[in-house]
Amino acid sequence: MSSIGFAPRATSELEQLRSAYRSINDVIRNLASAAKCIKSQDLRLAEHHLRAAEWHASQAKQAIALVGQAKRENSKK
Repeated sequence: MSSIGFAPRATSELEQLRSAYRSINDVIRNLASAAKCIKSQDLRLAEHHLRAAEWHASQAKQAIALVGQAKRENSKK
């Protein structure tokens, strides 16, 4: 329950999967940017893009895991 007196709306399974898909697209974009930076030997910026890709991958993994967890819980009911 939030501090203003109501519970936040639960995110739907479809919205969680959309979020994961957006994160995967961000991973792809960051990896492509990192490759360009490596070709131009801008290693500092390449490292930044790789860290961003890693973060987006973890976000996608988390969103997919939440959907799987909800499926398991619903199948037990």
